Amino acid sequence: MSDTLSAAAIATSQDEKIRQRAYEIWEREGRTGNPEDHWFRAQRELDDQGRERSDATVEDAPPAAAAEASSAASGEVPDERFAE
Repeated sequence: MSDTLSAAAIATSQDEKIRQRAYEIWEREGRTGNPEDHWFRAQRELDDQGRERSDATVEDAPPAAAAEASSAASGEVPDERFAE
């Protein structure tokens, strides 16, 4: 049940971000136009931003951040002896 609740909360959060961005588009265009067009453009913009963030790789990160990200992804506990 909590998985369903979490998924609903994520969907609600994403819808709110899209709604806010669509409103910004509507205002920028002089408060005219098709609301569905604004919604779909906002959705595409936010999806594109998400893809740009996910294009970052561990190889692009500084060594300490790369080690932390790699450990987090694998579920390993980092060795504190090597922490900065």
